[in-house]
Amino acid sequence: MARGAKRARALVACAAGTLALLLGSAEAQTQRTAAQAERDRRSETQRAERLRAQANTAQREVRALDTRLVEATRRREQTEAAATAARERLTTVQQQIAATGAAQRNARSAYESSIIAAAFAQRRVEPRASRASIVARALAPAYQSEERRHREALALARQDETVITTEQSVLADAQASIAEERGEIVTMLARRRSTQTQLARDATAAERRVRQLTAEARSLRELAQRVEAASRRRQPTTPPPSGPNVIPAGWIAPAQGQITRGYGARATGGPAAQGVTVRTISGAQVVSPASGEVAYAGSFRSYGNVLILN
Repeated sequence: MARGAKRARALVACAAGTLALLLGSAEAQTQRTAAQAERDRRSETQRAERLRAQANTAQREVRALDTRLVEATRRREQTEAAATAARERLTTVQQQIAATGAAQRNARSAYESSIIAAAFAQRRVEPRASRASIVARALAPAYQSEERRHREALALARQDETVITTEQSVLADAQASIAEERGEIVTMLARRRSTQTQLARDATAAERRVRQLTAEARSLRELAQRVEAASRRRQPTTPPPSGPNVIPAGWIAPAQGQITRGYGARATGGPAAQGVTVRTISGAQVVSPASGEVAYAGSFRSYGNVLILN
């Protein structure tokens, strides 16, 4: 029993020292934490602004690519219309060549028939032989003129055919080039849209993080103000406990468990512990060592749920 009471008094003393020193060190701790939260907020704000600027740049690039795609589509429509017109012209020229060739063959056949008829009539020494010869000689200039007109028309038609064929080849190359350009634009557009979406998502997340850090910094500043106010209200009638051997009368252990780190213990190269670490069972009851005024209650950074008593 004596050993149990002694252990309980030591635990109470450790808890008392922890609680008293926590109130004194909490102000500085919250000041440091609030400053860190403010630095994090500024850093995240800069990151959010940078991401938003990059997202806006990507959006402008997407709009420019959209404009290029529309322009390429318009040029392709123009080349397709030109190719259709060239095909129709070529069909018309080819029909003209066929008609001119047929007329040329018909004129030649008629002239040759008249010459043959005149030759046969002359061999038979018929009276009409002289008439046939006269007709053949009369038709010769007209036939030659018609033949010359047909040749010129065919030459012009075949020249047009060559020009249209060359134009079709140029239009086909232009269509292939435009199709390749459109394919590249579509690929770049998909990539930039994906990049824009990701940047906008990251910027939104960063802006949300900024709001969280802003609220956190505000909460931490309020915590620091509350602790400072509680410190000013603290009455120094009774000097605070200075170590684990001082046990104020009437204090109880805040929790039952095993002390894994005592007050003042030092880790390698670290500062002295400002409290006592107690390992308890899951869901163990935590009570106030003594009556007092609540200076702060709530979640606080890595400490978890914190209760500060004055």
